[in-house]
Amino acid sequence: MKINILDTRKLYTEMFSLPENKRGAFFDEKFLQPFAPMLELTRMPRNPEALSCLALSGADDTAKEMLDQLIAVNAWDEAQKAIDFTAGNLQKVRIGMPEEITLGIFLGDPVRLAQSEGYTGAGSMPGYIQIMIAPNAQNLPKLPACIAHEFHHNVLFFSAKWNFMNVTLSQYLAVEGMAESFASALYGVDCIGPWVTGVKGADLEKARGIIGKNLDVAGFMEVRKYIFGDHPMIPESEALGIPYCGGYSVGYHAIQAYLRKTGKTIAEVTKAFIDGEDIAKQSGYFTTN
Repeated sequence: MKINILDTRKLYTEMFSLPENKRGAFFDEKFLQPFAPMLELTRMPRNPEALSCLALSGADDTAKEMLDQLIAVNAWDEAQKAIDFTAGNLQKVRIGMPEEITLGIFLGDPVRLAQSEGYTGAGSMPGYIQIMIAPNAQNLPKLPACIAHEFHHNVLFFSAKWNFMNVTLSQYLAVEGMAESFASALYGVDCIGPWVTGVKGADLEKARGIIGKNLDVAGFMEVRKYIFGDHPMIPESEALGIPYCGGYSVGYHAIQAYLRKTGKTIAEVTKAFIDGEDIAKQSGYFTTN
């Protein structure tokens, strides 16, 4: 597997030396064009705002501070190490890998990413991983785990033989729950993302109750309402009363229940899911009082 870590450190330095009226074209060509197939498939607008990235103008000092923080932790080298480490873990159970992966670390907009501790990722299309981060003391230690989460998506969607647009809620719960369980197994529970830790107690039980009654709901546009919950991307008229990112937390706890029940490793669980097992339904999480 060939791994391409986009040298965004160099690209940002070059871009912010340009006049503001030339930065948009530079960003599109140098930062986004390497991800063109991914952006076309997801129909994401090719602009920083749509990706929750830092603005290209009026934020030069902020960008320099962010880059300095990423440089201090060798973020690009750590990304390479994270891919190598996570790939080796999944290859132990003979899960196939994409032939090539391009990964980019983008400076994130701290306002747009405020609900997720200043970082997020996108990796559902095999061959491409984007990490958006407004680095801080809280999220920098979690960067390798975030990469592991997105790499798990990459490998899963490369290997699983089903139409994602017809995905069931049970399947999507497993997709997100396995990715975060994989990340936490490799990097520790302290690195679990806020999309899981942010929903607990009564909110978690509420989400589990609603989701558990609808595991057979199918189709991405319907399923996402349960996964994302009260999220800006879900219209208020379609809200189901599930807390923000409630499905991520429910999925994680369902997979954790399956791991305890079976004694399997998360890599083995991933292989079982690829082979067709309905992990979330078999977890027992939705039948526990």
